[in-house]
Amino acid sequence: MLQRATPLSASPQPAPGGWRSRVAYLLPWLVLAAILSATHHLWRNAQHDALQALQTQFDYRERDAVDKVEKRMKAYEQVMRGVDGLFAHARIVGRGEFRDYVARLRLEESYPGIQGLCFAEIIPPEQKNRHIAAVRKEGFPGYAIRPEGERDIYTSAVYLEPFSGRNLRAFGFDNYTDAVRRAAMEQARDSGQAAISGKVALLHEDKDNLQAGFRMYLPVYRHGAARDTLAARRANIIGWIYAPFSMDDLMGGILGERSVDVDIEIYDGEELSDRSLIYDADGFRRAASSGSPDARFRAIRRIRADGHAWTILTYSQPGFEAQLDESKPRLIALGGAVTGVLLALLTWLLAHGRERALQEARNMNRELIEREDRLRLAATVFDAVDEAVMVTGPDNRIVAVNPSFTRITGYPASEAIGNDPRMLSSGKHGPEFFRELWTTLAAGGGWQGEIWNRRKNGELYIEWLSINFVYDEQGRPAYHVAVFSDISERKAAEERIHRMAHYDLLTNLPNRVLLTDRLLQAITQAKRDRACMALMFLDLDKFKPVNDTHGHNVGDLLLIEVAKRLQECVRGSDTVARIGGDEFVVLLPHLEAGRDALPVAEKMLHSLRQPFAVASLSLHISSSIGIAVYPDHGSDGEQLMKNADAAMYLAKEDGHNIAVFFRPETA
Repeated sequence: MLQRATPLSASPQPAPGGWRSRVAYLLPWLVLAAILSATHHLWRNAQHDALQALQTQFDYRERDAVDKVEKRMKAYEQVMRGVDGLFAHARIVGRGEFRDYVARLRLEESYPGIQGLCFAEIIPPEQKNRHIAAVRKEGFPGYAIRPEGERDIYTSAVYLEPFSGRNLRAFGFDNYTDAVRRAAMEQARDSGQAAISGKVALLHEDKDNLQAGFRMYLPVYRHGAARDTLAARRANIIGWIYAPFSMDDLMGGILGERSVDVDIEIYDGEELSDRSLIYDADGFRRAASSGSPDARFRAIRRIRADGHAWTILTYSQPGFEAQLDESKPRLIALGGAVTGVLLALLTWLLAHGRERALQEARNMNRELIEREDRLRLAATVFDAVDEAVMVTGPDNRIVAVNPSFTRITGYPASEAIGNDPRMLSSGKHGPEFFRELWTTLAAGGGWQGEIWNRRKNGELYIEWLSINFVYDEQGRPAYHVAVFSDISERKAAEERIHRMAHYDLLTNLPNRVLLTDRLLQAITQAKRDRACMALMFLDLDKFKPVNDTHGHNVGDLLLIEVAKRLQECVRGSDTVARIGGDEFVVLLPHLEAGRDALPVAEKMLHSLRQPFAVASLSLHISSSIGIAVYPDHGSDGEQLMKNADAAMYLAKEDGHNIAVFFRPETA
């Protein structure tokens, strides 16, 4: 139990007229002022370092969120380009073909935030009535082009998938009548690339739950027609593939639960106003408040997504700011105050000499009582902190540990004290790791970083470790103080998030995002080495009947077995990815020649022809494989993917269950 220290007696006033007395009186105060000034400087530096560390973490979170938005928009563009490939390789795409293709994409599972995929057809005024009659004949007697009225050109959303629920509200809507949508449609038509519209109210949303949104448009040109000039593109366009997005659903799918401790606001263009606001994570628009006083950290980033500008503002929330580590500044302030008082008292004793010895002895006795109280307080703090603390002596033997050390490692103080810290060694770090650690410590600085250790029960865990010296009066290292915390759960969570972002949850194969990254690396390596590589686009034949007859559960189990067989057919350096539905992509880097891809494809065809034992069933399927070779069939990832997809459709046209190289004359 802490005792109240007896107050020190009042300091005697200096005798009038003596300069020695005045110096003796002022010197202790000068020492105290100097130490407190130094302590304040160190405290400010420690606060700055802690704030800077949290700033670095915030900057990473902000960059990660923006990168995810940009990558997701690229992924959605690839989805639409896949639909464009359907139109590019067929003279007529009917409603059934469009529905089947989109169904295989599994939009709700694989691409959260996208409301659906639609095709808006251009209809000349003289063909309007014939067009309406034809659609009504398909079984839609109430079909009409909306809004009504006479105009130079009509467009109509004739294909929408999923063709149900809120999507039905867009059936027959003329996007070209809306100025914001029309601007994006004309940009896509003239550039031949995907274009994003400004902020729009989506027809798909309920009136009671409106969300801001936008649309992405991709032009579709007449089959086989020229599109290499602006005039040709304007003359040969037949319509647009487009997808409506609601921002709340889109950002929820991109950021997930990680956004709860940061607030993200997205504005259409560079104007920061309610009119241009398209997304606000927490509903409180901080851009409108002067200087955002409720956020310690903020960042602004302007990006261009498919030719359209967005301004992204990121603010820290109280939950994020609560991670600020203030333990070191508090410890410095407490230690500096205690040291300042002790040194000021010592200076007072030395300055007053022997004639005040007895009086100062009594004062020191009182100070010792207070010092014991402070030491007891320090011991209480030592026992109370959540981080484990381990102190080792000059012989590298443990001399003290706190209760958190026992909680994390499983070793009680009685077993730890006197032992070597190597009892915690996990064996996962080699001699070079510890050599660098001790070299850093020997240079006079502390060391901090991640390290694997082993608990008493043998379980391995990862900790964040900080080691510093405590020096003796001669300035020599007397003790090492190691402070660490168990970060295993945090690291495991980060790994799970990374895997969910880069791997297909069903087959555990790389998804489109990771495939795109590896494809870029493979092209870069092949370009540097002047070598070949191949990309295969594989689509399962007879998979849909399995799904329709036996259900999606059996279909999913079949896809898992297909993934295993494909991996058995390739090298360790190759990549097998699932990009959606029953479509797979195989990346073969480091080939001597493009023809070397054919034996691998034939091995896959043979493997997939063998019966599959799934859920007590014997299932028979096959596959069609399209092959594109770098650099013969494309110099970038987008072109290779497109040409491999085109070759796959050639394989289907040639009778299925074969592998076909891309033929430029069919493009």
